[in-house]
Amino acid sequence: MLKLTIFSALCLILQSICGISALSGGTIARAADRHIDSTHWSFASSHATGRNTNKCNIFVADVLESVGADVPRRWFGFSGPIGAGEWGNPSSSYLSGNSCWNNVNSPRIGDVIGDGVHVGIVTGYRKTTSARYDMVVKNDWGYRSNQSSTRFTFWRYVC
Repeated sequence: MLKLTIFSALCLILQSICGISALSGGTIARAADRHIDSTHWSFASSHATGRNTNKCNIFVADVLESVGADVPRRWFGFSGPIGAGEWGNPSSSYLSGNSCWNNVNSPRIGDVIGDGVHVGIVTGYRKTTSARYDMVVKNDWGYRSNQSSTRFTFWRYVC
């Protein structure tokens, strides 16, 4: 029992000092990619926020929660996960006020990418997985030549 306690304490110390995360970006990316072609988060789906609503933020929240990540939630009038606007805001109080999330400039697999209107998960080299109006897709959103890289914000889960 003492060995387990010491091991657990060392893991917590390493995590806080080195930023070592028990939840890898690869784990997040694989969870997102499992839903490619799913219509569960489509505009027409009744999931979570109901039919005729965008659900890219719900997709990101559902993926993150499925692997045990802490997803920031809004509580005024609507208690759901934060929207694409917050994921795309480098100064988001919901994210910057949560020690599990770091705003980063160099994206890695598993990071959340947002532009203030849409949000997805980085799942490969210049690839993201996100909920579109019709289904979950893996494509080059966020990395297209006609998209300015300065308008995208990346958040990394570090807990």
